[in-house]
Amino acid sequence: MAASIGIALSGLTAQTRRLDASASNVANVRSTGAVPVTGGTTDGLAEGKRAPYQPLAVAQTDANPGTRATFTPITPAYLQEYAPDDSAANGDGMVAAPNVDLAAERVNQMAASRAYGANVAVVRTQDEMLTSLLDSKV
Repeated sequence: MAASIGIALSGLTAQTRRLDASASNVANVRSTGAVPVTGGTTDGLAEGKRAPYQPLAVAQTDANPGTRATFTPITPAYLQEYAPDDSAANGDGMVAAPNVDLAAERVNQMAASRAYGANVAVVRTQDEMLTSLLDSKV
């Protein structure tokens, strides 16, 4: 009986991480950075240019019992935008903008909210069943 609470709590933690990643992506949707050059370095970082934001997703895997959620980077991490006035712009006026789809993030947030609610219902039901069992007269 107690295993169901542990499974539900792992689900609650996973959905919290999922919402954290989505909120971070939405908060940084308009941030820009220097366009990375081949080799993984960032063009002009030594000159004080900022690195682009790395959008996050959450990967859920089975953990016996329950689930495990880990942050994973979204690839490609950025899209190039023309913004010659931006301090992070390269010689062609291009900056790296995070590859974040606001509609997909909203759907992700709604799904996380529903899954969180379902896990809360499992914990509540388990609590009611245990209370009923302990209160019953033999």
